[in-house]
Amino acid sequence: MRNRFIDFLTKYLQSNPDALLWTMSYIVYCHMLDDWVDGDRTDFEFIIKTHQFAENLYTNHFYINNYYILHSLIIMAFNSYLDSVHYERINEGWKKQFADVLRQNANEVILAIIELVNGNSIKRHASMELREISYFTHHDKLGNPI
Repeated sequence: MRNRFIDFLTKYLQSNPDALLWTMSYIVYCHMLDDWVDGDRTDFEFIIKTHQFAENLYTNHFYINNYYILHSLIIMAFNSYLDSVHYERINEGWKKQFADVLRQNANEVILAIIELVNGNSIKRHASMELREISYFTHHDKLGNPI
């Protein structure tokens, strides 16, 4: 089954295969961390593989060549993710809603890469499309986070 998100990345990054591969790898890594933090994957081998994946991700030539742009964005996206995990575990309505918004900050990394490859005007167009894809990928038909 073809994924709408993969189609999105291909549409905006196909002109730079290194950017496309790195971005897809970054998203895989984000999901690996999420599985670990949520307790879905706690086996030792998964933790070791996640660490090895990170070593490859952050020594990749695309990342190194664009470190000055990507590094701070990634640090902040992960910080927002950790805040979202904290808030979603608190039984207060506004914190759960805010956690849902914070969880999407990895999108800023993706949009920065699209801007690197295509420029600001293309990034602006891609931004709204990515937010829609993210919303429908992470919510059920009633709008509840999944």
